[in-house]
Amino acid sequence: MATIIGMGQPSNRERIARAAEEARLAAAEKAVKKEAKAAVKSPAKASSKRVPKVVRMKIIWEVCNGNGKVLQTFTYPEKEAAQAATQALIRSTGSTHVLRPTKVPME
Repeated sequence: MATIIGMGQPSNRERIARAAEEARLAAAEKAVKKEAKAAVKSPAKASSKRVPKVVRMKIIWEVCNGNGKVLQTFTYPEKEAAQAATQALIRSTGSTHVLRPTKVPME
C-alpha cells in the first residue's frame, strides 16, 4: 500500500532526486561557463622581462684577523705577497690570521 504524504513536504526520494538534478544542472552550467571563458580568453601578451644587468666580478685576496675583519687587500696576481703579509701578521701578533679570496665587482 502506498501511503499518501501531505502536500507540504516532499518525500526523501523526491528530495534526493531534486538535489541530484540540481547538481547535474549546476555542473553543466559550470562546464558551459568554463568553455565560454576559455574561448573569450585573449592571447597572452608578449611581456618584456627585465634582464638583469651582468656584473663582472674579480677576485681579490683579503688578509683577515680571527674575527673576520679585513686588514689588507691584494689583487689576484699578488697572491704571494698576500701570503707573506699573512705569515708576517701571524708571527708579529701571535694570533690567527687568514688569507681568503673574495669576489668584488669590477670597476
